[in-house]
Amino acid sequence: MSTTSSRASAAVRDLDCDVCIVGATLAGLACALSLALRDREVVVVEAGEVGPYQGSGLVRPGFGRTAADLCAAGARDDVRRIYDLSAAAARSANRLMEVIGIAPRAGGLIYLPGPTGRLDLIDEAAARDSLGLETLVHLGAEEVRRLLGINAPFGALFDPDPISYDAHKVSLVLAKAARGAGVRIIERSKLLSSDLDGVRKYLSVPGLRVRAEHVVFATEWGLGAAAPWIARALIGDHYVTGRFSVGVDESRASETVVEGGARGASFAWDGTSLSFTAATASLVRGETGAACALRRHAARLYPGLRRSVVEGAHGIRTRSSRHGLPLIGAFRPGIWYAAGLGPEPLTVASLAADLIADAIVERDDLIAAFRPFAPSYSWGIPGRLVRRAAYWTGRISDASARAEALRELPTAPLQATSQA
Repeated sequence: MSTTSSRASAAVRDLDCDVCIVGATLAGLACALSLALRDREVVVVEAGEVGPYQGSGLVRPGFGRTAADLCAAGARDDVRRIYDLSAAAARSANRLMEVIGIAPRAGGLIYLPGPTGRLDLIDEAAARDSLGLETLVHLGAEEVRRLLGINAPFGALFDPDPISYDAHKVSLVLAKAARGAGVRIIERSKLLSSDLDGVRKYLSVPGLRVRAEHVVFATEWGLGAAAPWIARALIGDHYVTGRFSVGVDESRASETVVEGGARGASFAWDGTSLSFTAATASLVRGETGAACALRRHAARLYPGLRRSVVEGAHGIRTRSSRHGLPLIGAFRPGIWYAAGLGPEPLTVASLAADLIADAIVERDDLIAAFRPFAPSYSWGIPGRLVRRAAYWTGRISDASARAEALRELPTAPLQATSQA
């Protein structure tokens, strides 16, 4: 027994570095690259493999949330402070896309109202005014029908600034750039144990013990033992996504469309092809199930898609915080985290990388802006059951709210600017 134990101990190698990053996510890879370019020795441990990115390619301020959602998440000054940081991060993310050679797919965003229709647009305008943000342009119902081919009796809001990218290569490109800068990325290395109490932190993966001055948790999975304050604060989010090849004759606007409400969809036209993403109550496994769910959601906006062919349909599982904002910060000196990045992680990953790298290298304290949005307990299994039940009851209440909004449809158009 002692001989076997000695051999097992001898097989474990020690590796020293300045910063160990757990998770080769967008945030983890961006943070690793930023630190390596500032002459820090960085090791990234990843339980799986670095693969193509499958999330949203939209870059804009606001963490993928409406202004009304942001106002509901915290105090006005706290929210505006982190919104400004996200605006700077969006500019950084656009520059990064340009540097690594990922071209923009389209510009602009159209915001469709949620189930409450006109009231949703009014609430969003009031929230933007409260935060001191620029007023968005209102598009009338006929203009939305011309641009998108859908019935939107209350119109929509138009934001010209967001940029959408075909970003499926971004993880691979970031990993290549990080390796070129000297980062060591250790794939297929599940975190086994950790000792984070001392000045030097220790992380054990199969066959290797990493010793680092700083540890950055940049993943949302497998952290129950090493970082329970993150694991217990994350909520599961589920989506289905895919592409319809519609073949319509008339052209559609290429701007990304985001529908308001907790169960809203997002979609974008690319010629005669429609990419579509919608929230689901739980993870949909298999292409057939995902395609059926997509048709059901898309048919609410485009009834003709109820029996259309869906290409590349699949379910997506992500995690977010209770307040809907990303978890970025320091648990204690030398221990950092960037998780729950939300539905549009490209901008948030850039922000997390900038804040954490600046805090480590420059001892900058801008990251303190996220202290009011620290991790908070999400109530585990009971919380998941409650949220799943809320999704299905919410589907019913959404339908009722839409019907009520249509019954109260004003005879006069909304009073707003109509130029695009």
